Amino acid sequence: MTINEPDNTLTATREELTTLIDKTLNRKIKALPDRSAIAALGKSPKSSTQGTQLEMFPAHDSRLKSLHPDRDAILKTFRFFNAVSQNDHATLRAIQQSYEPEYVRSLAPQAEGTSSAGGYLVPPEFYADVLFMLNEFGFARKYCGQIQMRSNVLNVSTLTGKPSVAWTAENGVIPASKAVFGRLTLTAQKLAAIYPISNELLTDANVDVYKAILQIFVEVFGQEEDTQCFRGTGSPFTGMLGTSGVLTTYLGGSSTSGKTKYTDITLDDLINLANSIGPAQQRGASLFIEQNTLTDLLKKKDSQSRYLWDIAQSQDPQIKGTNGLAGGGLTFRGFPVVVLPNGIAINGYDTGSHPSTPFAVFGNFKTAGAWMGTHGGMEMRISFDATADGVNAFTNDLQMLRMTERIAFGVGQPGYLAVLTTSAS
Repeated sequence: MTINEPDNTLTATREELTTLIDKTLNRKIKALPDRSAIAALGKSPKSSTQGTQLEMFPAHDSRLKSLHPDRDAILKTFRFFNAVSQNDHATLRAIQQSYEPEYVRSLAPQAEGTSSAGGYLVPPEFYADVLFMLNEFGFARKYCGQIQMRSNVLNVSTLTGKPSVAWTAENGVIPASKAVFGRLTLTAQKLAAIYPISNELLTDANVDVYKAILQIFVEVFGQEEDTQCFRGTGSPFTGMLGTSGVLTTYLGGSSTSGKTKYTDITLDDLINLANSIGPAQQRGASLFIEQNTLTDLLKKKDSQSRYLWDIAQSQDPQIKGTNGLAGGGLTFRGFPVVVLPNGIAINGYDTGSHPSTPFAVFGNFKTAGAWMGTHGGMEMRISFDATADGVNAFTNDLQMLRMTERIAFGVGQPGYLAVLTTSAS
């Protein structure tokens, strides 16, 4: 075999070329995952003399764990997906019956009545991974207090008035005083998403596909949860930006400053926002702003073209995180800055006038009693002939996966939060 450097070519005999091709193919084949165990995902459940039994992989089968440490969980999940894609209710019922009874009761007590209609709980492994990623990347779940709801409605006690104290003389009468309590009612609402997906993707049980499907549902559910938490307008929830009782700071310091544009924001406005709540409420507080808003702030310069944010921080700001979903190590006057994805706090960012529109929030969500309640778990249904966004499942040889969950949101101590809004005029 000879390398011809002048014309960048390779000269080889037929035998040498055949050997090279054989070695390349062998190396490629060895790099492919062992599909023999995965092929069992497509098998129908074996029938016995009494009922249906699931064909399980041997616990000692080392092929399953050789590809990924969580391979067993992934295989179980794709076995469920494969049964869903084939509308195999017998296998789905058998899979659900194999769940721990306590899991079924606590996750979705209503599942028993819906399974016959084609709705089934997602496997515990998949549901746990979805929740983990939502808590990791979803801002509402990450920063709000979370509570499990045993029914559709949950009443949470809130403190609306504090007891007073008084100086009294020796043997004097101590005046009576008591705290005043209110009530925050959390009502669970159903959140659903439909995603068209191919049979090939559902049955291709490998780690990359598993992560891809996880990411699909985490993105669609996490984005809507965050939108309702921050910008919800009452259908079905009122977000923190519009909750009655939150403290309001206007751009320019007043409602008549004339600063009606998002781009009018200055560092002075952030200082006013942070100082609009008391020192006790500032403990553990963060500033929540969108990426677009942060960009405008970072571009502000003084008369000598120096970036004001750099001067205020005495260091270059660093923005990290997956796809800009979070700011890491970014602070303003000692308060962490949480960078929200565009579209969460502002509906349609532009340079136009938007009078009296809140678009940033400051505070500690947990001490402010910002609660996210969850009732039951995720349920999946499938359609072979539905149409979503102009795509028909039947004509495009797809399945339409519909995932649903029930959540609730509310703020118990809105006075502990402050929002930044554009001027009214």
